[in-house]
Amino acid sequence: MTTAMKGRGALSQPPGRFDKLTQTLEHDGWYEDEPERRVETVVLPEPARSIISRNNSPDIHFTQSINPYRGCEHGCVYCIQGDTPILMADGSTKPLAELKERDAIIGTERHGWCRRYVKTRVLAHWSVTKSAVRITLKDGRALVTGHDHRFLTERGWKFVTDTTAKRPTLGVYERLMGLPNSADVQSGRAIEGQVVTTASSLSISSIEPLNREMQLFDITTGTEDFIANGVVSHNCYARPSHAYVGLSPGLDFETKLFYKQDAAKLLEKELAAPSYKCSPLMIGANTDPYQPIEREHRVTRSLLEVLLRCRHPVTITTKGALVARDVDLLTQLARDGLVRVMFSIPSLSNDMKRALEPRAASAAARLKAMRTLAEAGVPVGLLVAPIIPILTEHEVEDVLAAAREAGATAAGYTMLRLPWEVKDLFREWLAEHFPDRAAHVMSIVRGMRGERDNDPNFGTRMKAVGPFAELMRQRFRLACRRLGYAAHQKPDMPTNLFSPPRRTHPQMGLDLGS
Repeated sequence: MTTAMKGRGALSQPPGRFDKLTQTLEHDGWYEDEPERRVETVVLPEPARSIISRNNSPDIHFTQSINPYRGCEHGCVYCIQGDTPILMADGSTKPLAELKERDAIIGTERHGWCRRYVKTRVLAHWSVTKSAVRITLKDGRALVTGHDHRFLTERGWKFVTDTTAKRPTLGVYERLMGLPNSADVQSGRAIEGQVVTTASSLSISSIEPLNREMQLFDITTGTEDFIANGVVSHNCYARPSHAYVGLSPGLDFETKLFYKQDAAKLLEKELAAPSYKCSPLMIGANTDPYQPIEREHRVTRSLLEVLLRCRHPVTITTKGALVARDVDLLTQLARDGLVRVMFSIPSLSNDMKRALEPRAASAAARLKAMRTLAEAGVPVGLLVAPIIPILTEHEVEDVLAAAREAGATAAGYTMLRLPWEVKDLFREWLAEHFPDRAAHVMSIVRGMRGERDNDPNFGTRMKAVGPFAELMRQRFRLACRRLGYAAHQKPDMPTNLFSPPRRTHPQMGLDLGS
């Protein structure tokens, strides 16, 4: 049985979702003393061409974010050509480039041994410029897509191509899953509830690299897939991101860390662009900006120095007490109302912290850092995240009271979410630390998520649904009112103070003649 390692959250090293090979340990019958299980942390630079990520999610209060690190010691690119017809919920089609968030489209869901067409919605929409490939089917249908896009075949999800030789890829003559006849794509008939099938017409005739870069588009949907020109196509957010670079979302996420090289220079470059439009930046949306390696690498501090020079508004979310180190910069930003720091504290219990967030600062240390910033005039807030049924939900009012006493003026919460890579790791963690309550916890989680482990839909993914979720909503609202928290969590930060960095150009020589 897998046992927990001291100072680590994940118990195991599951393969990434794209790995072709997996390994299983077998005992050979020889007995010997087992050495203490330890995994050293490895920190590597990650070259990056840009630093600001953007989103248009209606249930997230920021549109721009920066993650100084990939991975976190505390504890996607899938695109298709813009004119590709996407199957809408009403049976019509619309070019991929013209889709908008919340558009109703057709996706698929597994029901028992089969997969059926269902209605879903577009959650996000974006484009990139990248090298393209043309896939041609037996019936003449063509798809122009990126090398790393995935399509559903008779044998599961496969990539178009793969340079790492680790991931399953498409081959000529292989059959894709979808609408058998090309005429069905434009027929306008309703297919909701029908079984997803294949046919000889969906066999791949050729896969041709176009040897040029093109503007390609992609979407995120509630079912994590969509129908592109009649073919089932995949779309695909901190542990899951490791799967896309060939690493495990388990221990690798905690022990193989990457810091963004030249992050401050990249930020200056993007802020100096004539097309840049100032809006508050979030630092730490995906991984913690004040995890232990920040003490040495100081990437987050370098970003704050740029933002201070430019008088750019920023919100920070962290579990780290190290944020108090940067009180000098944060105080200067706070004078113009350009900063707020949100502390994530799911529990006041040291025992729970050791199990749930083994390398994060203790709740007492976070509250001390919160008080330090508040007394220096920096606005601070609380995120009770995640709230775990049975295990931490009983502490919500106590956490709110402790943070309010430490100076927090705003508070929010998130119910436990279990994306694809995290769900099995969480079940494993439950079985190790709370075996007597594991079944009860998961029963409530699934009850809040439509009898699934996770619900990716806007409006419900953060706060969940059902009786338990509604009870938590009422408890949180009443506690905030009693303790005097602000009614609105979204900060009102000025953008008119922003002064972009001066763009630098190479100096040109003067021809003065001879």
